[in-house]
Amino acid sequence: MALILLLVGIVLIARQRIDYGSLRTAGRHVRAAGVLLTLPALMSLLLNGFFVPLAFGRNASAISFAQGVIGLLEFLGMVLVAVLAWFLLGESPNAPRLPGLLGDLQDEAREQRETGRAAAPPRPGGLNLPGLSMRPGTRRETFPSVMSLSEAALYMEVSEDDILQWIEEGRLSASRENYHYRIARSQLDELQ
Repeated sequence: MALILLLVGIVLIARQRIDYGSLRTAGRHVRAAGVLLTLPALMSLLLNGFFVPLAFGRNASAISFAQGVIGLLEFLGMVLVAVLAWFLLGESPNAPRLPGLLGDLQDEAREQRETGRAAAPPRPGGLNLPGLSMRPGTRRETFPSVMSLSEAALYMEVSEDDILQWIEEGRLSASRENYHYRIARSQLDELQ
């Protein structure tokens, strides 16, 4: 089980986004959840592979007891990190706020969900994409002609998930440089 969490954590760290069923989110909170999910397997490997042999040598009964205790701690750790990861990734409004940096990431994820899912009024004669609207006072001329994913999201005033979805659906053309999208401002203007 810890190996499965380790693999899921590595995927979350590498992709920095998750798109599974109704759970669609991206950002630093996804990477933090990935790091959390890798911890039980890494700690178990470190304890069983290094500290137990170092501490108990060839005493088989002591090693067996220590491995049992480590297995129990690993199980408790898996449950704890799974719950913490769900609080970071899930959409439960009743989830308690986590302490410290995890709480900040959780707040960031909640804000992203709230602002990224706002429905836009229909555009007369234009393409109606969810969340696509201009707020009064926005200075669009300050954006560069070629933008990153986050700049494009700010320019369009939608979430990065929405921009990624438009790219994947073929609604928005973008190029990739070293695993990062580059999006022409003119392509974004055509969506309006």
